[in-house]
Amino acid sequence: MFSKSFTNSFKFQLLAFVILSSLMSFKALKKTKISSVSVIITNSSSYNRNAETIEVPLTSLSKINGFKSNELIVKNAKTGKEVPSQVIYNGNTAPQSIIFQTNVKASSSQTFSISKGIPSIYKVKTYCRQVPERFDDFAWENDKVAFRFYGEALESQSGMAKGIDFWVKRTTDLVIDKWYKLDNYHNDNGEGVDAYHVGMTLGAGNAEPIVGDEIIFPINYSSYKVLDNGPIRVSFKLMYKPFLVNGKQVTETKIVTLDAGSQMNKITNNYKTDGDLNISIGVTKHIGDGKVRIDRSNNLVAYWDKADGKVDNGFMGVGVVVPFSKNQEFKDTKQHLLIIDKLAGRRNLTYYQGGGWSKSGNFNSEVAWFNYLENFSKQLKHPLKVLIK
Repeated sequence: MFSKSFTNSFKFQLLAFVILSSLMSFKALKKTKISSVSVIITNSSSYNRNAETIEVPLTSLSKINGFKSNELIVKNAKTGKEVPSQVIYNGNTAPQSIIFQTNVKASSSQTFSISKGIPSIYKVKTYCRQVPERFDDFAWENDKVAFRFYGEALESQSGMAKGIDFWVKRTTDLVIDKWYKLDNYHNDNGEGVDAYHVGMTLGAGNAEPIVGDEIIFPINYSSYKVLDNGPIRVSFKLMYKPFLVNGKQVTETKIVTLDAGSQMNKITNNYKTDGDLNISIGVTKHIGDGKVRIDRSNNLVAYWDKADGKVDNGFMGVGVVVPFSKNQEFKDTKQHLLIIDKLAGRRNLTYYQGGGWSKSGNFNSEVAWFNYLENFSKQLKHPLKVLIK
C-alpha cells in the first residue's frame, strides 16, 4: 500500500504535468499561424460609398504565416482579384497599417482577404513634393485635384500669398511636375489650369488664428516632412516659425492627407501656445458674385464662382467641412466664409478642405458641388463598419 506522502507527491506531479501540458498547448495555440485575414466592410447607410479608403492596422495581421509588411496582398474575396494597396508609415521608420480602396453599395457588405504575397506594381494616383524651383511651393495632387501651399521663400516676392491654392484638373494623370516644368499653368492646356486667386486670404480652405475680425497669418511654412507618398495616399507635414497671436507666441504645424478618388484633403493643425485660441477655417469669396452655402447642420461652408473671374475657365467650387464642436461660430464676411472654432483645452484641429470644377465633368453646377460636400459630411458622421477576423 502506498504511503500518504507518496500519494500526495504523485498527485502534485500529476497536477504539475496537467498545468504544464495546458501551458504548452496554450503557447502552441498562440503561435498558430494563419494563411489570411478577412476584412468585412459594411455600409449600413442608404447611399453608395465610392472610393472609400479602408485602413487595417498591421498589428491585426501579425498571425499571417510568414508575415512581412512589404509582402502583403489584398484580394476581393468574391472575385479573387488583387486590389491595389499601400503600406502606411505616417512618417515613422516602422510601417503602421495597410490601406486599400473600394466602392460599397448602400445597405451592403463586402469581404476582402489579406495574405502573404508579392504585391503588383500599382498605378500611382497621389503625389507630393516641395518645389524649390518656384519659391519653395509645396504641391500635392491625386487623380482628381491638385493644391499647393506657399513657402517662406515667397515672402519677399511680388504676388506673395498665404492660403491654399487650388489647381483644377480634367485628367486623372499626375500633372504637378509637368506643369511646373512648362511654367504655363495659368492657361488651360487641355488638362486643367491654375485659375484660383489666393493672395492674402485663406484661399481654398486654410485655417489660421483669428483675433476679433483679423486673421493672423504666420510666415509661410519653413520646413516639411513627407510622411507617405502614394500610390493611394499622400501625406506630409508643414512646420511654421513661431508667431504672435494677441501677444502670445504660437507654434503651428499642419499635417495634410489626400487619398485617391477624393476631392477633399484631411488637415490637422497643431498649435503650441498658452491659453485658448480662436481658429478661422474658411474659403475666399473673391469679387463677391459667387454662390454661397452656409450649412450649420452639416458643419460646412462653401463657395462657387467663375474661375479667375473668366467664364472661359468654367466655375470652381471650394469648401471646408469641420467636425462639430460646441464652440463653433459661422461667419459671412466681405472676404471669407468662415467657421470659427475655439480651441479650449485642446491643441489639435482636424477638418476637411477641397474643391471641384465644372469642366472636370463631375460638377455641372453649384448644386452638384454643395451636394458633394453635404454627402461628404454625412459620411464622416456615419463611417463604414470594418470587422477584421
